[in-house]
Amino acid sequence: MPTLLLAIMTVLGLSGASYAVVRFRRDLDLLRRGARVPGEVVELRPVTFGYGPRTYHPVVRFRTADGREVTATPGRWRQTPLSAAPGPVTVVHEPSRPSRVLVEAPGIGTSSVVVPFVTLLGVSVIVLVVGGAVFLRLG
Repeated sequence: MPTLLLAIMTVLGLSGASYAVVRFRRDLDLLRRGARVPGEVVELRPVTFGYGPRTYHPVVRFRTADGREVTATPGRWRQTPLSAAPGPVTVVHEPSRPSRVLVEAPGIGTSSVVVPFVTLLGVSVIVLVVGGAVFLRLG
């Protein structure tokens, strides 16, 4: 039983860490190479974590270089939620897949993708450590 638990916790921890690293690299690449266009936050979806300041996942509307209008959201855990009101922002999108976006809010920079990366990586490491500790205790 302890060996099975260790195997499950190891797979979960390593999968989470791998996913965090791949997504972080992909998001940094998007910030470096993506097309930057003016956009507008058209909706703010509330994020509730219980206590603390209220933050929002933005829904943005923008036009691609070929003139298509796109409405998209970075999605949960893709970048740090915003605390700002609707209005103009810079949207960074992948030209081949315009629905893949990040929002460049003033003063945030790359920390908008660093915080979710560190959170996911931290949770994955905790899963690995807890799995190892349980194995050592029960094994």
